[in-house]
Amino acid sequence: MILCCSQRTDLCTFYSDWLCRRFQAGLVDVRNPFAPHQILRLDCSPSQVDAVIFITKNPTPMLDKMDVFREYAVGFQVTVTPYGPEIEPGLPDKRIVLDSFRKLADRLGSSHMILRYDPIFFSPRYDEVFHLRAFERCCKQLSGACTQVILSHLDFYKNTRRHQRELNWLPDSLDRFRQLAPQLAQIGKQYGMQLQLCAEDLDLQSAGIVNRSCMDAAWLEVLTGRKLDYPQTQARAHCHCLQVTDLGEYNCCAHHCRYCYANFDEAQITSRMAQHDPESSLLIGHLQPDDQIVTKKKSERQLRLF
Repeated sequence: MILCCSQRTDLCTFYSDWLCRRFQAGLVDVRNPFAPHQILRLDCSPSQVDAVIFITKNPTPMLDKMDVFREYAVGFQVTVTPYGPEIEPGLPDKRIVLDSFRKLADRLGSSHMILRYDPIFFSPRYDEVFHLRAFERCCKQLSGACTQVILSHLDFYKNTRRHQRELNWLPDSLDRFRQLAPQLAQIGKQYGMQLQLCAEDLDLQSAGIVNRSCMDAAWLEVLTGRKLDYPQTQARAHCHCLQVTDLGEYNCCAHHCRYCYANFDEAQITSRMAQHDPESSLLIGHLQPDDQIVTKKKSERQLRLF
């Protein structure tokens, strides 16, 4: 199994204690977001897990917890974007995030660290000059700490459109992204970083930006030292990432990013986070009498996961 922590919520920032307890116990339950009484029970002991991928906007709470994962193949994807609190109200000072990124790179190695500078959008405040300066500062501070950067343009999810006033994106934002990308690639190259697109219907290879999945066989081999055969998820258009098992849940992240696809009902966030118990096998709440538990084993890699 490849365990993802998490594309649905920032487990590293808000639930790191629970996450460590689950790996120490060797068992975690995941509630199906599309069928709430279906529970996927996972044996998350080292013998059953090929890799653990942490996806976060603030890895700082994990710095003193990495010994828990010393027997696992681990990779981090850390999102660092230049937006202010009107766009990302729950994030700490980005200098803290960058410092934690470097500390993790010192421990794990730069090949285990991926920078995500996404999503990119353009507004009267966040124009081309702003992005070029912000991206260069970011690359300069992370020089030697990573070699891979993922870019993507803002996707217009329902929640994104709900926050159109705060985002205030320009109608030609995607065209501006396409035109800016070669300059971003040059900056990345200057600091030893290869830029890649994630789930974009664009061809920017002439600018030195490759089309590549953010979780692909090549990176998995780097993390594990082995060639492993995993199917692609094909969960959305232009996404060819490997199939992973996500340990998170939706609508329980306090970053409150205005562009987020995983928090689409903000009224639920406070109440759902209040239901979190670090001792529970579930991220939110507890097992109920009418829950149906299905056990997932490592050998069942081809099982389609929710």
